[in-house]
Amino acid sequence: MDPTESNVTENGMETRTASSDEDLYICDQDSVASSVDSTAEEMFLNGLDPVLDRPSFDIYTPEEDCDSEANIQQRKRSRLSSTCSTGGDGVSTERWHSSDETDVEVLQSDFTPVQVPGPKFLPHKCSSPLQFFQLLFPKIMMQSIVGHTNVYGTKCKDVGERWRYISLKDLKSYIGLVIYTGLLKCSLLTEYWRESHYFSPSFPAQVMSYETFVTIANTLHFSNTKEDQQNNSKKGTAAYEQLGKILPLYQLIRETCKTYFHPFQNITIDERIMAPQPRTGLNAMENKSTDRGYKLFALTDCTFGYTWDFFIHEGKLHESQNVGLSYESVMALVDENLLGSGYKLFVDKFYTSPTLFRDLLGKNIFACGPVLPSRKGFPKILVNRLSKNAPRGTMRWIREDNLLFVEWKDSQEVQMCSTFHKAYEGDTVQRKVQGDAHRTLVEVPIPAVVLDYKRLVEFQWSSFDLF
Repeated sequence: MDPTESNVTENGMETRTASSDEDLYICDQDSVASSVDSTAEEMFLNGLDPVLDRPSFDIYTPEEDCDSEANIQQRKRSRLSSTCSTGGDGVSTERWHSSDETDVEVLQSDFTPVQVPGPKFLPHKCSSPLQFFQLLFPKIMMQSIVGHTNVYGTKCKDVGERWRYISLKDLKSYIGLVIYTGLLKCSLLTEYWRESHYFSPSFPAQVMSYETFVTIANTLHFSNTKEDQQNNSKKGTAAYEQLGKILPLYQLIRETCKTYFHPFQNITIDERIMAPQPRTGLNAMENKSTDRGYKLFALTDCTFGYTWDFFIHEGKLHESQNVGLSYESVMALVDENLLGSGYKLFVDKFYTSPTLFRDLLGKNIFACGPVLPSRKGFPKILVNRLSKNAPRGTMRWIREDNLLFVEWKDSQEVQMCSTFHKAYEGDTVQRKVQGDAHRTLVEVPIPAVVLDYKRLVEFQWSSFDLF
């Protein structure tokens, strides 16, 4: 029987109606696609890369019969082949090594930055916070913001009957109050202008009225309104610039950050959360462990904590199907032509992957960081691997050419990957270990990659979640 039925409409046109089985098949395909998209977004928000942390054998195409004997056997063979490499006799030739086994010496290229690390091209007598602020927000840019805001204000219908033009002094006062509200936390914005015997911050009212502050906040504009209209007409196309309304300020700040400072050898890349504001056109992201906001990826100097470059994640997962967003974020920020060679990049588990580290090494950039055991490229060798009940301080390591993988037992298991460390350098750390009667403080071995990562990353973040 034909799986479709033929019907004739009133105008004589013939239509074909799919059978119920075909309808269900199409719905199943849509459900699978929707499920994969939502899963990818959830993984990203939880600090996982939707490409690199998704087990390949968990995702099937709609055409596959997941319960078929052939597919089950194929997946078993795939997992077996990825678990161990065997010699000619069928016995595994790879295994994890212990701390008493000697690792090879790692050859490192010289540190040759493009510029001398540290502050650069600073004007004379630049010492106050205001003078440093003016490096990032020069007068010509502030005047441009005033002009764009006044043009936008005259066209805005929410400012009353007549727009009151703001001056450069008004903009500086507004920015000062924004910084002030970030230092003194109140539950409501109106609380900063509150007049009360018990609580009354006097500073905001002395600078400007509440109405003026809100008006500037609602009309603050960084771009040309005519260019905004042209960009809006391109919505839905590849030519549309989602960051168009902040692009001039965004580009200037990025270039200024790189102009006045050059990073030292140790650098890191991490994410920042920026509080959401209206009229941005970006989709805010929400993570269970962080406040709601927009995600920025930033390259930071580990010595002084200076942000050398950053970019805004625009709310959509544009990563390629092969390397992932974590890979593309690092490659977008680490420019060896601007930085130089011999840099050491410290990243967290979201970014660490064998593919990324090998490609960075091709740029003469070294890297290390904690790595998820489930990440693509992590060794699947089981021989002599760290056991779950191993005592504190026990370590295992395995090397794949220039990549070192280390497993170390602390209060929990720690997995690390590095391209510039030796497995064990004889370092120790004090830890409490359970004895016969009570816990005692003893020296236990610690891999060099764990020790270096802990020392440098603790400077960047007040809490270190590796342990």
